[in-house]
Amino acid sequence: MNATLPVLSVRNLKKHFPIRTGVFSRVTGHVKAVDGVSFEIFPGETFALVGESGCGKSTTGRIILRLQNATDGSVHFNQEDVYAASFQRLRLLRKEMQIVFQDPYSALNPRLTVGSAIREILQVHGLASGAEARERAEDVLIRCGLERYHADRYPHEFSGGQRQRVVIARALALDPRFIVADEPISALDVSIQSQIINLLEDLQDSFDLTYLFISHDLSVVRHVADRVGVMYLGKLVEVGDKAEFYREPLHPYSQSLLSAIPVSDPAIKKKRIILKGDVPSPANPPAGCPFHTRCPHVMEVCRTVVPELKATAEGRHVACHLVHPPA
Repeated sequence: MNATLPVLSVRNLKKHFPIRTGVFSRVTGHVKAVDGVSFEIFPGETFALVGESGCGKSTTGRIILRLQNATDGSVHFNQEDVYAASFQRLRLLRKEMQIVFQDPYSALNPRLTVGSAIREILQVHGLASGAEARERAEDVLIRCGLERYHADRYPHEFSGGQRQRVVIARALALDPRFIVADEPISALDVSIQSQIINLLEDLQDSFDLTYLFISHDLSVVRHVADRVGVMYLGKLVEVGDKAEFYREPLHPYSQSLLSAIPVSDPAIKKKRIILKGDVPSPANPPAGCPFHTRCPHVMEVCRTVVPELKATAEGRHVACHLVHPPA
């Protein structure tokens, strides 16, 4: 058990998007993108949120930062309720909480030089202006592996990897303590991905950062994470220490995900767990365990009773009737 207070504490977080139909746009249902997610992230830690596309990972990151409002639940940053904060207080919190978006091509304003884009947020938050803002913008670009003269260039003059460095520099300009890295390398060439991962790790050490790292690539997560949370259909199904998770995943969905990681040594024989069927619609999730329609170990209780995310004797958390049989 970590005795340190968490940087981020998420409790029963939900985001349900209304489905509107008909001439009068009546609400006829909801898409349960995030449905009761709870976890904590501790200082200096990288907590990875993983799962298939559409499971609610990115939405979770956005509602944590209040880029979208949650339907229910709470988010506490350094013991402060983010959703109880006024607009003025939220602006101050934004200095401490930043995001690196997935697509560096759409994350930057094509009409601004990258130096102007960084100076703009420094001025908006009242941290620097004029020559001081320019100096700080150039310094943070250099810390992210670029050159001073790059501040006068426009986004279209950069490669994808360079643009992502600019996006990371912009997030660092406010000297945050916590960063949501939302699929930060998925839009980049494989040859560039390792450079960006190494940069994020170096910056974490230099600036004492805490990361929520959102990814579908478990081979990357194995390299960067301290703890891993697995999402399926808007819910967390497993949370645990990275080493224990990769050695022995407990949830059947986690086991399937890990079995799909390619092995570099052809002499190693690895059993691939192929899931049947498709992911159910979050607008009409199945009763009971959300994974029971695809689970190779499904039991009758799985079809009717929703498993809770409970701690095991070793301190890991799993939402599965196989691990925690109902009384």
